[in-house]
Amino acid sequence: EPPTPSRGLSGFEDDDADEAAAQLGGLDLGEEADEEDFSQFISEEAAPDVEQDDDDRAEGDEEEEDEDEDDDDDLGDFLSEKPKKKKPTESKEDRDARIKRELESRKIAQAAMEKEKEQKRKEHEEWLAAMSPEERQRYQQELERKRRQDEEAQREAEAERERRMMEEQRRKAGASAAAGAASQEDAKAKDRMENKWTYVGDKLVATQVERKGPKKPVKEIKLKFPQRKIGAIIGKAGVNIRIIEGKSHARLQIHKQKPADGEAEDALVTIKGSQENIDVACETINMVLEQFKAARRPPQKK
Repeated sequence: EPPTPSRGLSGFEDDDADEAAAQLGGLDLGEEADEEDFSQFISEEAAPDVEQDDDDRAEGDEEEEDEDEDDDDDLGDFLSEKPKKKKPTESKEDRDARIKRELESRKIAQAAMEKEKEQKRKEHEEWLAAMSPEERQRYQQELERKRRQDEEAQREAEAERERRMMEEQRRKAGASAAAGAASQEDAKAKDRMENKWTYVGDKLVATQVERKGPKKPVKEIKLKFPQRKIGAIIGKAGVNIRIIEGKSHARLQIHKQKPADGEAEDALVTIKGSQENIDVACETINMVLEQFKAARRPPQKK
């Protein structure tokens, strides 16, 4: 006989979370619960009259990566290439002679430039000496005016560059602040959204709704399942409910039907925990139900 659970709401504690999560990886769930399991895991407390709530389910996508293979070099094209002609090796004597010629050529060009510069300077001095004192004074004043004008233009250009730089910095700061404010607003709006879970068809479906009031660290939702699904949720000796609780760290309570309900099809299940725990619990319940559904499908004929 399977061991009789005697700890926690479903008979197991958080120390078994890792073992339960490992079992969930392969979903080796076994058989459905029998009458003895129902008596152990279904609460004697009558189901309260409450409306059904929904919670969030995260869906994951799998991506497939393709490997690219490099093409090999074509040996025929490689062999068909004509060998390049090698440049003749320069001897040390030839290299020294070439460097010497280049240095001498540079010296000659530098001397010619200096000579031309000196010639222009002498011509300018002779031109100034030929001027009258009044003409020379006007010339010096014109040179001073042009110098000051060039300095003023340079200062204005520098001020314009500084102004544009400051405007660009303010624009970027404003854009960054606007983006930050928008991001914070989006984060607040997203934080206000929660998933509401309902049983539709053969699985739990999540619908996002806006939360009213502050976020609660621990909440409780109540879901209605067909009575025929409760055995799969509990599992033989409670193995399935143990896996669900170990994976999600939420607590499940299956309520006993009221006597007035008779053979009603719906059973009430309470899930307690944080919003994230509840979401994982609902997703895990879907995985459990899907495996049992797949196990009952008749084999396809080839």
